[in-house]
Amino acid sequence: MADTCKIGTSHYSSEASMEVSEMAGGIAEEFISPRVSPLPSTSDDSPLTAAVCGSSAGDSPTTKWEHPPSFYCPISRQCMQDPVVLSDGHSYERRHIERWLEDHSTSPVSGLELPHQALFPNHGLRNAIEEYFQQVFSVHRRAIRKTMETEHCSNAALLRTIDALMQCSLMISSDLSTENILRRMMDEAKQLLGADVASVFLVDNTTKELVSSVNSTNEVLRIPLSTGIAGHVASTGESLIIKDVYQDPRFNQTMDNRLGYRTRSMMCVPLRAKKGGVIGIAQLINKVRIGARVDPSSSRSSCFCLHGEGREEELSFSADDLNFFEVFAAQASAAVATSSTLSEETMPDSAGRSEGAGVPEETAEGKASQSQPDAKESIGALSATVEEMLQSSVQGWELDTLALAEKTDDKPLSTLGAYLFDSLGLVRGLDLDKAKLSAFLEEVERGYEPTFGGTAPYHNRAHAASVLHCMHAIVQHGNLAQIAARAFQSSEQGSEHSMADGSGKLETLACLLAAAVHDYEHLGLNNDFLVKTGHERAVRHNDQHVNESHHAAAAFALLEKPELNFLNALPRKAFQRLRKLVIELVLATDMAKSGSIVTSFKSVLESSSSFADQGYFQPQSVEDAMLLLQMSIKCADLGHLTLSWELHMSWVHRLETEFFAQGDREKDAGLAISFLMDRQKPGASETQLGFFDFVVLPLFRSLLQAVPGVSPMLASVEANYVAYGGSVAPAPTSSDHLPQTTAGTLGRKSRSRCGGSLWRYFQREKCSTSDTE
Repeated sequence: MADTCKIGTSHYSSEASMEVSEMAGGIAEEFISPRVSPLPSTSDDSPLTAAVCGSSAGDSPTTKWEHPPSFYCPISRQCMQDPVVLSDGHSYERRHIERWLEDHSTSPVSGLELPHQALFPNHGLRNAIEEYFQQVFSVHRRAIRKTMETEHCSNAALLRTIDALMQCSLMISSDLSTENILRRMMDEAKQLLGADVASVFLVDNTTKELVSSVNSTNEVLRIPLSTGIAGHVASTGESLIIKDVYQDPRFNQTMDNRLGYRTRSMMCVPLRAKKGGVIGIAQLINKVRIGARVDPSSSRSSCFCLHGEGREEELSFSADDLNFFEVFAAQASAAVATSSTLSEETMPDSAGRSEGAGVPEETAEGKASQSQPDAKESIGALSATVEEMLQSSVQGWELDTLALAEKTDDKPLSTLGAYLFDSLGLVRGLDLDKAKLSAFLEEVERGYEPTFGGTAPYHNRAHAASVLHCMHAIVQHGNLAQIAARAFQSSEQGSEHSMADGSGKLETLACLLAAAVHDYEHLGLNNDFLVKTGHERAVRHNDQHVNESHHAAAAFALLEKPELNFLNALPRKAFQRLRKLVIELVLATDMAKSGSIVTSFKSVLESSSSFADQGYFQPQSVEDAMLLLQMSIKCADLGHLTLSWELHMSWVHRLETEFFAQGDREKDAGLAISFLMDRQKPGASETQLGFFDFVVLPLFRSLLQAVPGVSPMLASVEANYVAYGGSVAPAPTSSDHLPQTTAGTLGRKSRSRCGGSLWRYFQREKCSTSDTE
């Protein structure tokens, strides 16, 4: 049995533990009735410090909250996340006032008739709320440090300072889902205790399972209530510290093997309801920083150090950490109950929110559930055939989006998009507006040419859906978002509201959103044509990435319309980070950037210590993580190359038709006809081997080296390459020796028909086809 520490070793008194429960139980009443306070400075002796933390060790923080009443929605009486101004002059939380206006034409405050019902974003108030609570959280964290540095700090005083931070966290998150509240609380626990991963599982009494619906795998994780370390804690109510989980026979290695993640140590505590026993468990995995642990240079067990880094193999969770974590567990328990109470009292029509939602990040144990109840709800009106196609698309690598277009009245993008966003937990996990998401996807789909009979046989709705599905497959089956998220988390530490929490939720959203809009309003004409003809888009974007710049800009312009802005609940900094990710990904789909992106990525792989030492790639910087995501969307943009031969060829013929149509326009205008677009010369269908040799195989093989989970994609690509007449060398075994592809007889004949032009063409990256092959 591994080295295990139970809660019985705690030096906290039973009275102190009871105080935690009592504090947690009174949260709801306290933050519903805030009092006013100005926004002062944040020195340790400032009025704000006294207001939020208590003026003395004996003061309860729950009696000192005096936050500005303007931060609270008059309808829900909860802190606003997306304030809007109504014609009565008052600010409201957007979703609450929108619901009010569905049934009323009067002001919720005065009761007077409204002159009009237009709503305007209150950006100034939203920014003020964010900045104010950044200062408040900073004060709370300093108060915790100061309390722990006190020579004779008492358990009760320490509990009060932690309680103040968590109750403030509950207050600002109170208008969000249970999942978002838990995410904020567990992020605080992870930061203060120096853990790498934090997670929460809630008990499902119907199925006798522990369930987490928000995690870095973007799947619903379920583990039997009676098995594993988490199951033991939930069943017995014992809190555990396990210093080496691989020595504990209860530990399930399944998720470690799947994610390429190594769990070393774990701290797991039960979540208790006031009545009814254990309602879930919270756990921290792998202590990677000293965090709030005792300073190794000090002999005092109450001296804590928040910013130190330690060698991972020497760090382990302590009894102090366990006591500390118990406070967060008590608050997490209260959050579940409080969120349910508030939802019933102030949001009677929000029953769709799940009270039993899980948490922020991955657990070391767990099995992905195959059910997607929310997704099924969104496709209830669709045929059984379409539903089956969508369900298979979540688990598989291939989706015939041309067939999906036929069966959905040419709505493959909006149908697939709504299903994926829902089934991956993005709607609940990021508090997205589901109705506005559907409206946005439908509007984006209208910006693409029809799949059948449109002027762009290739760059159409079905192509957008195909790229979206392929990107989803890479993100999900390759664990892409979580790999990249760790690098973004390191760079964003200390930045409030950016959602760089390592869970991969925002990164997944960025990848899928970029895929959906990557060719929005495409004209079936490449960048070179738009530049040569002086098209208005080329003029507007200075001849640089003309199509791609327009796709991104036009898509984000849609979000300026209130009825389409499904992201309005995201914090401002999270939206800014999302916007940057999406823009970078869309711009990466310009084929003129292929060579530079692949070359840079290969260099990163060769210099990666994690790849050289452990055989897997972990980006060490934001730039490396961005390169990984860019490589992924480039592969997704060429996703038809991974389909079965018949489907692949149908897309190649569509591409060739679109190319020849542009060549005809160039000929009519007296312009030089672009490469592959002259009907009198070999087109795309006859020059695929060269494209595979110089673009496709280097691209997909490089991605495979970093993300081994995408091997089925490369296998399909190589199968199609062989069908064209190429031959494939053995698979790569290291980053230093990429396999060289050689061609068979048909390949040599095909290349000779174009002479050396294809080689020179792709080597120069003068890719006339720009947006695809």
